Amino acid sequence: MAAELQQLTTGKYLFFGKPARVEGQNIMVVEFSGTALGITNSESVLHAAVQEFDISPLLSKTSTHILEEKPIEAHKLYTWPANLGDPKAWASSKQLFFEQHLMNQPIEVLNVQENQQITWRFIPVTVFRALAEEAQAVTLLSGISTIF
Repeated sequence: MAAELQQLTTGKYLFFGKPARVEGQNIMVVEFSGTALGITNSESVLHAAVQEFDISPLLSKTSTHILEEKPIEAHKLYTWPANLGDPKAWASSKQLFFEQHLMNQPIEVLNVQENQQITWRFIPVTVFRALAEEAQAVTLLSGISTIF
């Protein structure tokens, strides 16, 4: 894993592999990282790179997921544990969501505000593949995913 996790910025991402728990100072809240092919646009130039990202903000209380053009509080996307005071149960619930719904499913980060408040949505595989072709990242894409 990289020494420093990258923060998500506006762009499109395809996470692969398994999410990893990141041990931090706050033992009550487990953070997660994930490896992704990220495609971002800077000054009308597409950039593609495989990097390790902090994915915890995707499910934070301040982030928003867009589903069928309707905003949903992102922390409501996964199943909350029966024992709300159990940090291990929270971590397991988040990890299960990341494994089942984030890995190998392209997403678009629409907006990032202060404190990693993120607005994001799932996007079709065909859209991500077309963007990867445009960014000349097909070799990277074919090397990381079997869904293409």
